[in-house]
Amino acid sequence: MKKPYITLAIAAALITAPVFASPQQMDPNMPGMAGMHEAAPADVQGVGVVKAVDTAKNTITLQHEAIAAIGWPAMTMPFKVASPELLKHVKVGDKVQFTFRQASTGSTVTAIRPAR
Repeated sequence: MKKPYITLAIAAALITAPVFASPQQMDPNMPGMAGMHEAAPADVQGVGVVKAVDTAKNTITLQHEAIAAIGWPAMTMPFKVASPELLKHVKVGDKVQFTFRQASTGSTVTAIRPAR
């Protein structure tokens, strides 16, 4: 009876051990690393339908198609907009092509235009 519990405990310890290992810090002055910088986030293209526009919060909710470039399935989600001007030319129900930039704080639409 105790053997399955011991086996389970050992398996759990082996699986979770890497989580607690302390990562090594990268030395930015390491030889051969000169000129390497953090990559700037790339612009991503999408196509979708405007579901909501919130000028008070500077957000737009888009029901977008799958975005293969970043592995996103089709979904409906809110985006921040880089400029309030972007919201002046769209309305709920419009099919649009949009460009956005991903960041740790969320995705921001940087351009939007009617889809063809």
